[in-house]
Amino acid sequence: DMLYQKDLSRTEVKDAAWYIWNEGMRLEAMALKMMDLTVLNHQEIPLVDIPADEFLEDAVHGLETALQAEGIVLEFRGDAAYIQVDYDLMKTVLLNLIDNARKADSSRIFLEGSRKDREYHITVSDDGKGIPEEEISRITEAFYMVDKSRSRKQHGAGLGLSLVSRIVELHHGKLLIESVLGEGTTVRVILPCCDRQDELSEKGERL
Repeated sequence: DMLYQKDLSRTEVKDAAWYIWNEGMRLEAMALKMMDLTVLNHQEIPLVDIPADEFLEDAVHGLETALQAEGIVLEFRGDAAYIQVDYDLMKTVLLNLIDNARKADSSRIFLEGSRKDREYHITVSDDGKGIPEEEISRITEAFYMVDKSRSRKQHGAGLGLSLVSRIVELHHGKLLIESVLGEGTTVRVILPCCDRQDELSEKGERL
């Protein structure tokens, strides 16, 4: 939309084109991986050690502008740690959670990555409309939608959190959802820290 409607500098055009290309490649890779997981029923995915704070920062790069256009402030903080993930799939989890927060009429979204002993907690919190308590246990079911009329308007199919739950499970993690109607929602993805975390601790002690 920005490329189509605005006169941009050569640098801005290149940056926008790179973002479109990069996200297109990610979506293609994700589609192939999801086909492996669902159609071919593969139960394992190769995981790679990556710095969690760098992953979170990279995953949300470029979202601030789009959210600000809707009057939404995105705040971010991330502790240093190593986690084992499939980058494309875990980024899909993160973007889905942030997009859900956006759709919940939020004015502020807070993304936090925090290390807790041998776990890494990725938390997405918002101040939106919240979810009725009786609905929380069902929102990870495939095709289940809390607000069906709103979901149709926003082109939702009710598959997002079902896929998020499956991806987190494949990462040997946990998905926790807390919400208060009229106050907001907090979604926490808990992943195990990998062995390289010990290397970080040892280096810190020597320094």
